[in-house]
Amino acid sequence: MIVALIAVFLPWYSASFNCTGATSFGCGAFNTSVGALSGWAGWLFFIAVLVGLALFVLRTFVPTVQLPTMPQPDAVLFLILGIFLAVMAVLYLVTYGGASGSGPGYSVGPSFGLFIGLIAGIIVAVGGFLKRSEPQAVTSAYGAPGTGPTYGGGTPPPPPTA
Repeated sequence: MIVALIAVFLPWYSASFNCTGATSFGCGAFNTSVGALSGWAGWLFFIAVLVGLALFVLRTFVPTVQLPTMPQPDAVLFLILGIFLAVMAVLYLVTYGGASGSGPGYSVGPSFGLFIGLIAGIIVAVGGFLKRSEPQAVTSAYGAPGTGPTYGGGTPPPPPTA
């Protein structure tokens, strides 16, 4: 998730132009790039990363905070989140960065931040899938040990008398 957050601020689409032979005409080199936040798919990617990071931090580092019961286990939520991140990166590629080209002195196309974000989304999805296959923590049907009356050191209660 941290790699996906960093990828949001890296260039997702870039263009460069260089006309080094014509510097007497006032032409030089020109480079520009845009990040994920330049389009709606990038914004949705960013919001999903923030939601995933918040869930991870609350579950891992702040165990005293009680979150409401989720409809799915955390592993499935991370699987869905990773798939959503990958889909948003592909949508960004198709809608904003699908056209690429190069020629003498110019280059236009998707940049490395987009591919890092796509790979990060795939890794989050794979991690959620692998976490899903881990055994769940075993809980006792009778509650935690030591709760409730023990009736003389853990022996069953006496039978009722008539």
